[in-house]
Amino acid sequence: MGGIIAMGGGFDKSEDRVELARLVMKLSGKSNPKYLHIPTTGYDFADEGAIGFYSKMGCDVEILYLTHAYMTEEIVAQKIRSADIINVPGGNLKFCMDTWKKTHADKYLKEAFEQGKVLYGSSSGSMCWFNEGFDDCAPESEFMFVDGLGILPYCNCPHYETGYWQEFNDYVDKAKYSSIACENETAICFIDGKWSVMVSKARPDARVWFFDAEDNYKRYDLTQHPEILERL
Repeated sequence: MGGIIAMGGGFDKSEDRVELARLVMKLSGKSNPKYLHIPTTGYDFADEGAIGFYSKMGCDVEILYLTHAYMTEEIVAQKIRSADIINVPGGNLKFCMDTWKKTHADKYLKEAFEQGKVLYGSSSGSMCWFNEGFDDCAPESEFMFVDGLGILPYCNCPHYETGYWQEFNDYVDKAKYSSIACENETAICFIDGKWSVMVSKARPDARVWFFDAEDNYKRYDLTQHPEILERL
């Protein structure tokens, strides 16, 4: 089936990590899927913990370092095309998108979605799949809107329940699109053409919010109103 799982942050509890891994592995349709970690958002600093975890879960693990001097479009295409699961961690969204365009990774990641691969990530690794992301990657760590891959419609904001990221409320009406804001321990999922919300068992009160640009950016709780998901 494939699909996208865009997490606001968190899912750090061991039971959450196992549940998430089982989900993405099931969606891949493979018993021993090939797992590709693309750490561009973190300036190619790979999360060894995540990589080791998925290796122990039975995945064949690879890393794609897009900033390395030896990188070619041929290598980018080969690694992305051979993956069943692709993970992008958190970090700097603008740096990530600039690097993906420069290396043509953006083209092959869109192709991966069309081929039904599983794409997922947290924070900047969730915003990258959308038309637009709201990230603190402007000079002096100011917030800014950054164009994403455009696989998913809408603008995306992570970590929404924290005081720092609540600044999104002051910016949302400047977004080009309706927006989805995920709190930590939640994810917005697009699987087999359908939207759904995932909430960690460790924080059942966590929420995912939708800001409707066609209704003056009125905010709706997608966690409590699944009927809205059917209209997205």
